[in-house]
Amino acid sequence: MTNILNFSSMNLEQRKKWFGVLLVTPGLVWIFAIVIYPLGYGILLSFYKAHLLKLRKAKFTGFGNYEKLFADDYFWNAVSNTIFMTGLWTIFGAVVGLMMALALNREGRSSRVIGAVLVLPWIMPGVCIAYMCIYLFDERMGVMVELMMMFGIIENKINVFNDPSFAPWFIIIVTSWLAFPFFMTMFLAGLKSIPKPIEEAAMIDGAGGIAKFRYIILPYLKNIIVITTILSMVWGFNFFDLIYATTEGGPFSQTETLVILAQRMAFKVLDLGYTSALGVIWLLILMIFSVVYIKAMKVV
Repeated sequence: MTNILNFSSMNLEQRKKWFGVLLVTPGLVWIFAIVIYPLGYGILLSFYKAHLLKLRKAKFTGFGNYEKLFADDYFWNAVSNTIFMTGLWTIFGAVVGLMMALALNREGRSSRVIGAVLVLPWIMPGVCIAYMCIYLFDERMGVMVELMMMFGIIENKINVFNDPSFAPWFIIIVTSWLAFPFFMTMFLAGLKSIPKPIEEAAMIDGAGGIAKFRYIILPYLKNIIVITTILSMVWGFNFFDLIYATTEGGPFSQTETLVILAQRMAFKVLDLGYTSALGVIWLLILMIFSVVYIKAMKVV
């Protein structure tokens, strides 16, 4: 071993080989420490009945946690909420993002300034957005509550975050506002890539706005729409801070998504076995999105 690592006795090819190994080793150790080991430990823990404060007394239960998970109404409610809210804010964000991208797809300083301002919700921390919303929708002095009463949306002042009818839609609307700058930026980049001669030829042929959108813009944006939709769904399945800071998954679990359920089971119920099983199922769902994303990237 000493002779192998003696660089002075190596030829150039051997030195390159071992130098590369030495460069890669710290990264591999880091990946093992923060990805592979926690992932493997979590998968292993999903087969045990494990309490957060009594890990040494964990008992092997086989697929017991998975049976408990699939029989749990809270799990299926969280799956339903996650798909419903993520799907809607992806659709709303994509539609608004496309409209804004089409409006900003022109040369000029004003377009760049407006575009920069519209990106602000995307780059702001979710917790800051959450507390801003708490202030705006405050039951006693919130500006938005007063406006909702003024336009007849509600008759009396309500706590939006504790109302089963309003809480899910509040999350969907605010998250759509957070998501649309991402879609806008991606769609605008796609619009900029459309060759000018094609647009000019369409104008000469008398193509109207709808025809131009259908036969030129939409085909060029098709792959971008697929990729951004997948990324938005992955983001939605991991979205935590705004929901937790405003509703904590309530009222009556109306806004409880998979990530909120995992947090509750891990740190309030302290059931790490159940949470690990939930994490494995969650991982499998995200892997499906990843496979679709990789295939979509190959098409681009």
